[in-house]
Amino acid sequence: MANAKKYILTGVILGSIAAVAAGLIAVTNLLTEKKIAQNELDAINKGISSIYGDSSIQSEGKVEGHEYVTYYYAVDYKKSDLEMHGYAFKCEGSNMYGKVSLIAGFDGESNFMSLYLVKNEQTYASTLVDKYVVPLNEGKREVEDVSCGATYGAKLVRDMINEAKVVASDFGVNKWVEKKEV
Repeated sequence: MANAKKYILTGVILGSIAAVAAGLIAVTNLLTEKKIAQNELDAINKGISSIYGDSSIQSEGKVEGHEYVTYYYAVDYKKSDLEMHGYAFKCEGSNMYGKVSLIAGFDGESNFMSLYLVKNEQTYASTLVDKYVVPLNEGKREVEDVSCGATYGAKLVRDMINEAKVVASDFGVNKWVEKKEV
């Protein structure tokens, strides 16, 4: 009987600790949820600005049915005082070395322009950036050239860019986008 009371008391104490911890997590989530969403939106806007410079998002929407591409942004931008149109795609993926989220930019003719890493949790994150992403954005590396010391991360980024290129070339033809005007 004494052992039963001990086990019940232990269960009640552990249950109370778990309930308090769950309450604290819920309160923290309520306090930070909007800030986290705003930070992600700011990172996306910063990425689009870094790809297109002075630009404006004309429409955006969720992309369905693809492994990496999750969202699109139709962008108007200026290049040499000409009004241009392009598409930015938010891509998310992971491999055994971590997660990557990026914005891949394409001109109106589905030519890859540049990318911006929103999240890079790869084990060899700095190598991926220094040896693949930066040279790719500078035009000193081809998308398919993934040999860089962070090959698995580069392959993941390459696959995201290639899928986004397919989506960009099919844009407006297929019914896989749910358009939302900004």
